[in-house]
Amino acid sequence: MAGKRRKKTSLDRRKKQKKYRYLYWGLLLLLAAGLVLYLAAYTPAGDGPFFPGPSSGDDDTEAADADADADRAYGYGYDYDLVVAGSDPEGIAAALAGARSGLKVLLVDNRDRPGGLFTLGWLNTLDMNYGPGGELLTQGIFAEFFRQVEGISFDVNTAQQVFTQMLAEQEGLTLRLETEITGVTAAEGFVLALELAGGEKVKARRFIDATQDGDLAFLAGASFSVGMEDLGSKRRQAVTLVLEVGGVDWAEVTRALNSPARDRRYNGAAGTSAWGYLEEMRAYRPLDPQIRSRGLNMGRQNNGHVLINAMHIFGVDGLDPLSRRQAQQRGQREAENMVAYMREALPGFAGAYLVATAPELYVRETRHLQGLYRLTIDDVLEHRDFWDKIALASYPVDIQATAMDDWGNVIGNPAIYSIPFRCLVPRELYNLLVVGRAASYDSLAHGSARVVPVGMAVAEAAGVAAAFSLEYEVDFHQLSAERELVALLQERLRAQGAYLADFAIPYSLEGHPLYPVVRELRALGLVRGGYDNNYRLEEAAELAALSRIVGSYLERVPAGDYRAGHLPVGQGPVYVDDLRRVLGGIRGAEHLQGELETLLQKHGLDSLARPVQRGELFVFLLEFLRKLE
Repeated sequence: MAGKRRKKTSLDRRKKQKKYRYLYWGLLLLLAAGLVLYLAAYTPAGDGPFFPGPSSGDDDTEAADADADADRAYGYGYDYDLVVAGSDPEGIAAALAGARSGLKVLLVDNRDRPGGLFTLGWLNTLDMNYGPGGELLTQGIFAEFFRQVEGISFDVNTAQQVFTQMLAEQEGLTLRLETEITGVTAAEGFVLALELAGGEKVKARRFIDATQDGDLAFLAGASFSVGMEDLGSKRRQAVTLVLEVGGVDWAEVTRALNSPARDRRYNGAAGTSAWGYLEEMRAYRPLDPQIRSRGLNMGRQNNGHVLINAMHIFGVDGLDPLSRRQAQQRGQREAENMVAYMREALPGFAGAYLVATAPELYVRETRHLQGLYRLTIDDVLEHRDFWDKIALASYPVDIQATAMDDWGNVIGNPAIYSIPFRCLVPRELYNLLVVGRAASYDSLAHGSARVVPVGMAVAEAAGVAAAFSLEYEVDFHQLSAERELVALLQERLRAQGAYLADFAIPYSLEGHPLYPVVRELRALGLVRGGYDNNYRLEEAAELAALSRIVGSYLERVPAGDYRAGHLPVGQGPVYVDDLRRVLGGIRGAEHLQGELETLLQKHGLDSLARPVQRGELFVFLLEFLRKLE
């Protein structure tokens, strides 16, 4: 109770200080007005205006200039209340939310149209997030957008029109395209201004970084990890070049993918969306040895063309402009060959032809902010309901392939979880928030939280938080620390259409004696539960799983002095001799041979005749691999 009284008193004091501050400024303005009237009464006729300026006769221009001067004078020299960098869907949501909250907002981007990943990357199928009861979790501005497009798969031209109209109709919001941010002016943890190409500076009180790579926060000094560095790995998810394909028989595609003969977990079609053909595309032979196709994600356009998200391009540094340009060129060279294969192999594609490739790459992963809090894979899959939640999500933890030796995996499938406000706040900066895939998510949690609908819900909260922080005269660090203020922010978000229900949902293996082992291996990305969150602990372990866990672990920094000697392939079962061959064959770990046998005896595996169960394998591997650290 004492803590609650302290917080309430602090808030009351702030409100009282704010009231006296308004009274002070009101009296000051009255004195200034009296001085103006006095000077006007004693100024000889024919003298110039009180605010000197060019006598061009353009009264409207002079009045506008005077208003701008006054705005700057009483706004401490700021051009805007809020500047949002990046006009991807997340940036649009942040800018709209800030303007709807009464702020003067600038949305700035170096590209020629708003919409980013949707309108330039041509990602036209939405990764929807529904709650346990089927309710849409990402309500608010995302839902506004969703209602105005064709469906879960939409026409990218429609998306551009909807975004353009939403921005144009919003009072208090200025959009500047084809404007490059070249630098940042910052001092003592506060961003003061953006430096634009040509030497222009734009000053603001609050900033939101909605760039895909966290560029603004990086320039201002925020700390990040890159790719899967948090796991001790140099890997990062593949990039994709989306293809526009004409001549596709959509009715035939729908029939083929909805056939009872296909695995309906991975194949299907409905409306303007279709997905599948994984087995056929695995047989594709690329021209580029670092390009591969996964199953097709397809979205039909209004002109009958189909946008296809399938090409995985590896070996790309998403933070290097040259590497990105080269990757796009590689993808363009591959595109004709890939479509030619589709013509031969896929039902509905007999008349298919390549129309174009997307203007931009779809880059899934670069920087991850080191914020006041980092969302973890346990937060996602244990359905964490944070006290400072500002958005809800439920998308599967979808880690796309990272190299030619990896087909990607689904770590797990949450029923629901929340994103805390602290994930938006850089440790080093007080008046800037980061939204989108560069927010403060661990690389595994990012596999779910990176999707655009979640990003738009988070960004909307950021825009409202910017206004809220100015209203209560707190920076984002202070706001994130005061539970009472966060509760008021959540009330405001709900009032404006956000969905922030409380929840308590059990999670897979909760209370199971082996869950601590699964949890530790999962946090390293070494085990996965798939779409059904089933770790199959009592089933026979597969050789492929043994190889994947050991091989992935040995790539990590703590085990950097070791190399795998023998990693079997295939889905055959694991026997104890397989453990001896794989673990005993690790180069650099010869000194652990005795301990390997001791551990086999300890866990009752040394003379086991049957296949090793997955649960047994996980327990044994965790203990053995720890010895390599």
